[in-house]
Amino acid sequence: MFTSNWPSFDELKKIAEEDPEALERFRQQQVNAIIESAPEHTQRRLRGIQFQVNCRRRLHKSALGSCISISKMMQESVQQLNEALNGSPIEKQVKRDATPLAKTGRILSFPSPAEDQISTS
Repeated sequence: MFTSNWPSFDELKKIAEEDPEALERFRQQQVNAIIESAPEHTQRRLRGIQFQVNCRRRLHKSALGSCISISKMMQESVQQLNEALNGSPIEKQVKRDATPLAKTGRILSFPSPAEDQISTS
């Protein structure tokens, strides 16, 4: 993708330690380049998603908190996609599948093979 012109991991780590603002500028440039390379009809949506990601990053003081929040946002998005494709929320589907059938079913008794041999003799 766009990683061919990226600094190595060690270089990025060094930039993060010595000049976090430079790393943030690099991140923003890369995000913008990826969005601009997308088809025009999807760019607005991608900018909206990136806005949401940026807002979640700003809400948290720690990188871990930001990561967890963004991960939750992605999980919710996948759940919405699942609902759109399958027509029902995952929780409802799980609850529906887990509903015990014994309350509405009738238990039938069948003779064991030993009883069956006794009655035919």
